[in-house]
Amino acid sequence: MKYFKYLFQFLFTIGIFFSSVMLFPQNIKHKEYDSILLNKPREMGNNNIPVEKIILWNKKMLEKVKKEDYKKGIIWVYTSLADEYLDVGKSDEAVKYLNTAKKLSDKYSTDNFTVGSIYQVYSRMYYELNLNDIALKHNSKAIYYGKNIENSYEKKKFLQYAYAIRGTLYYNVENKDSAIIYIKKANQIDESPGILSTIANHYLDYSPNQDSARKYLNKAVQVIKKNGKKIDSHQISVTYYYYGIYFMREKDYANAVLYLEKSLLYNKTENNKDLLQDIYKNLALCYKGLGDKNKENESLENLIRITDTISGLNTKTAEISIKNIEEEKIEEKKTLKKTILIYSSIVSSLSLVLFIYLYYQNKRKKKLILESKEIISQKESETLKLKSRIVDAHEEIMQLAKTNDIGFLAKFQEVYPNVSQKLLEINPALTKDNLIFCALIWLGFSSKDIAEFTFMQHRSVQIKKGRLRKKLNLGSDVDLYQYIKSLVNN
Repeated sequence: MKYFKYLFQFLFTIGIFFSSVMLFPQNIKHKEYDSILLNKPREMGNNNIPVEKIILWNKKMLEKVKKEDYKKGIIWVYTSLADEYLDVGKSDEAVKYLNTAKKLSDKYSTDNFTVGSIYQVYSRMYYELNLNDIALKHNSKAIYYGKNIENSYEKKKFLQYAYAIRGTLYYNVENKDSAIIYIKKANQIDESPGILSTIANHYLDYSPNQDSARKYLNKAVQVIKKNGKKIDSHQISVTYYYYGIYFMREKDYANAVLYLEKSLLYNKTENNKDLLQDIYKNLALCYKGLGDKNKENESLENLIRITDTISGLNTKTAEISIKNIEEEKIEEKKTLKKTILIYSSIVSSLSLVLFIYLYYQNKRKKKLILESKEIISQKESETLKLKSRIVDAHEEIMQLAKTNDIGFLAKFQEVYPNVSQKLLEINPALTKDNLIFCALIWLGFSSKDIAEFTFMQHRSVQIKKGRLRKKLNLGSDVDLYQYIKSLVNN
């Protein structure tokens, strides 16, 4: 599983170098920084300059971009510093710089590329802490922002390393099918020795297929030969290492030694001790297979030396962690009394504020209840008066109808305006006589009552009903009384 750590490391290097192109497109002076920020770190990395010196260079650049108040430049340098501190195992410093970059990015609403790059370094940080699920979530966010980059070329370059890193993370959570899908998606965008050799290793360890492994390793070597110094030594070292493993599986120990020695040559500064440890371990196995006892012992001695160095680094890291914990405990004891006092004061103050608040809220609540009761009582009184007026008005309308008073229709429309309005919407050609007849029906008077009030024959009333049906487009199966009453309920 740790083989994929090699890919993860140089992918972040590629990604963060590339991001400098995107972060500085504003003006001529800023474009001058573009070239420096893009080329200098890559040059230092290819020349195996120690990470500590690259960190110092970034800090000097930070002073310059701050002086120019170059917001995106500041964000990029903070992100780059976080990435470099992760290289030297200083997660606390990395978190500090990365969080600052994120806050500035949120404040100044930076572009999709910038935000995506920040999430990608967060992904690496959680990977280093072996929190692969959280690393995958941050990588997902990076891919989301990467897909929204407007420039198609920049989008492809960003997504290439984002996909490759996602593939690496999937290997770590033992999801090899998803892993190879994303590694190949990255390779489709642009072939690099690191990605090609990782695909080869997939066919060596996860889906054994020596022919496929050899095909991708050959492609990786061709890319190295074609691009020469443009390829960093770490990628070359990893590619030759995997080629050595390929020949070991073939039992061709002579060629395996040849490629492992090449890998060792490109890792000569011992800047990647995990890879160096694996090289010496497999060299010892190859020399054992070749029967070269001296070389076997020499490789084992180097393996022990590197292993001791790694153990020493781990011990040092543990000592630093213990020291930090002890210092934190001492500081906690010093501040405990102050903290208790502060919190006691806060609790007392909050209690007093809460008491005052509840007191006035209770007082206000009682006042509101009294006011509500008065309003309800007033509304009830108004409702009773309104009901009384409606009853009186209805009685007046009924009396006007019974006496066939000339003012019947006007009073009916005043009290029940919607009835005539609805009827005229159905047929605007309805006459005043039609509306009076409809009003009498709506009030519930029978044909006999209508005939009596209007001094007509009962048959005449029935004829008027028939004519009204036609004007309202009603069939014989529709009850006229129910229909008119349904237009507006009382």
